[in-house]
Amino acid sequence: MDKSLVKYKLWLTLGKNPSFTARLFKEIYTRKLPIEEIFSAERSALKRLGLSDKCITEIIKSRETYDPEQVVAELDEFKIRPLFVFDKDFPSRLREIADPPFLLYVRGNVNWEQMMVGVVGSRNMTDYGIQTTEKIASDLAANGVIVVSGLALGLDAVAHQATINEGGTTVAVLGNGLDRIYPSTNLGLAKDILEHGAIVSEFPCGVQPARFTFPSRNRIISGLCQAIVVTEAAEGSGSLITARSALDQNREVFAVPGSIFNLNSVGPNSLIKMGAHPITSVQDIFDEFGIAHPEVVTSFREVVGSSYEERSIIDILRLEPKHIDEITRVSGLSHSAVSTALTMMEVGGKVKHLGNMTFRLNN
Repeated sequence: MDKSLVKYKLWLTLGKNPSFTARLFKEIYTRKLPIEEIFSAERSALKRLGLSDKCITEIIKSRETYDPEQVVAELDEFKIRPLFVFDKDFPSRLREIADPPFLLYVRGNVNWEQMMVGVVGSRNMTDYGIQTTEKIASDLAANGVIVVSGLALGLDAVAHQATINEGGTTVAVLGNGLDRIYPSTNLGLAKDILEHGAIVSEFPCGVQPARFTFPSRNRIISGLCQAIVVTEAAEGSGSLITARSALDQNREVFAVPGSIFNLNSVGPNSLIKMGAHPITSVQDIFDEFGIAHPEVVTSFREVVGSSYEERSIIDILRLEPKHIDEITRVSGLSHSAVSTALTMMEVGGKVKHLGNMTFRLNN
């Protein structure tokens, strides 16, 4: 067997052990210790090589627990491509951070050197958050920027879907092994992402999502990107952890300003107070990076009413979505007139029905 292939399988076997951290990988790799010797040496010999007790314990655990052939077969089964930090194909921006993963598992294909922007937000989203996330993600995609997020419920999923709808490329970073999709409700979205980008993780197959895996996941989201956009996040949101990771990694952080009365805008507003860039369109990102003339920067469409009823409804919906009963009360129009106008406006793409007879402008 090719010696390089043997080394490859042995490194992967270490990676299969969830306790074998990037720090332990680095302990071996920076010492330029032969991996074949690592897998055959007794504890006393490993001690003489200068390895720490923790590293020695995990090496022995790895080689006693995992079979190299089965480890490789598992990756092949799920069409997972491993990238080591020393591989030339490893994302260069991620390699530059202080604590890069030694091993990155990848499903799908993207150009890692293309401009990437992370778009993250709250699980408990508002309509404002949905609108701004859709707008920013789709405009980035229209300009050939790869949109990165975490496949979480809420605005992460909105960012991925908006990118796909625009025909763009998106990357999802998971906090678990790639043999499963979490949350399972995003399984269909994950399949679409694989057709329009990639799903990645630093965790081997079999690792379940846990509290400690998500902060680790968030540093990879920011590490892959040149900038992070937080569209909506309550105090203590995981999106703010991603923003802090971005700051630690000298990435640009953008935040969508929101109402002081909206709890989901506490996070972005706080980031802006701490020095994050307020963002009202993707042009703000391009300006920061000196991209003077992006090919396409779409703007919010001005919705114009074709009748008195429509103009009245547009004025009422300009700030936030409202229920049909509230529209009727504020407008002073009859319920039937409002209902008819909303129906025609929905057909014409001027408003969007959010369910339960609540509508918003479709701009």
